[in-house]
Parts: sequence; C-alpha cells; structure tokens
Amino acid sequence: MKTTVSDWNDRYLNDDFPWDKGMAAPALEETLQGDYFPKGAEVLVPGCGFGHDARALASAGFRATGMDIAPLAVQKARAMTDDTAGEVRAEFIHGDLFDPSLAEQKRYDAIWEHTCYCAILPEQRDAYVEAAHRLLKPQGVLVGVFFAFGEEAAGPPYKTSVKELHDQFGKHFTLEWERRPGRSFPSREGIEWLMCWRRKG
Repeated sequence: MKTTVSDWNDRYLNDDFPWDKGMAAPALEETLQGDYFPKGAEVLVPGCGFGHDARALASAGFRATGMDIAPLAVQKARAMTDDTAGEVRAEFIHGDLFDPSLAEQKRYDAIWEHTCYCAILPEQRDAYVEAAHRLLKPQGVLVGVFFAFGEEAAGPPYKTSVKELHDQFGKHFTLEWERRPGRSFPSREGIEWLMCWRRKG
C-alpha cells in the first residue's frame, strides 16, 4: 500500500508528528562541524517536516531546500523560517521525492537524509535510492542518519540494517565513510548510523 499525500497531511492536521523534536538533528549538527558537504553547496532535505534541519544548513552557509509531501508541513516550515529573525533563509517546496520530473527542474550538490528513508514503506527504498541518484549532480553526496539498530517494530519509522543500506545504496553510490553518530536525540540513542555516499556516474 502506497502512503499518500493525505496520509501525511492528516498526521500534521491531527498534531501527530512524534518524529519532530523541535530542533535540528544532533547528527546534522555534528556533521556540520566537519567538511562533508561541498562548500556553498545546494542541499536538498527530503521529508523536511517543519524544516529544522534545512534552517540549520542554511545558517551554516549552504543553500538549503526543504521538501515535503505534506502541504501543512511546508506551510509550517515557511512560517517558522519567517519568524526566525536574522537567520539565513531556507527555501521550502511541496513535492513528492519519487516524482521523476523534479530532477528535470533542478539537481543538487548534496542531500541530507533524516527521517525520510525510515518513514517510507520498505518496498519503496529502491525507488528512494533511484530518486536520490536522479536529484544529485554528478559526484554529489548523500549524507544521512539511518535507523539501523534496535528492536524491530511496526513502522513508521521502519528500521533498516547496515547491510541493507550497503546493498541498496551501493547500486548507485560509493560509500565515503560511515560511523555511529556521537550524539543523538535521547529516544534514538544507539539506533542511528551516520553515512556519506557519493553518486556514481
């Protein structure tokens, strides 16, 4: 069963978004301290929700675009960005990551992945990898934090494994590095895995 726009929009309409922690992911803050994104890169944040990660990227000097399938999430992200005085602006767009026409409109230097891959259905993961490959420029990078450990439970979020990530992303990407993040939200400690993949071709 495919998850629809209305499914996700209803979650926001009903204040049912436990993945939102009110701030950027600690793993992103950690990543921004390194030299992992190309300088001045245009970075796409798929499944951006309220846009905390996109705003953190913009504040760090990147041209960040947050994208979400739920119109209410995009509206809220824009409103929260407008209300943040003195912060570098991030752009927010409504879109479906799996829409092939997106890559015809624009491609990016980098993608930041956080809570999008784990939110889609497991059978959509190959399509996610193909979409990321389409949306990145040649030699672009995907940096992401994935739920790869812990107890198996009904999703979303849907757990994956390091082996599965290697198998899926390895078809279109080359692994640059991977490690357990130094910091996580308290509810996610011990279950996250941080990776950087470079686009092939």
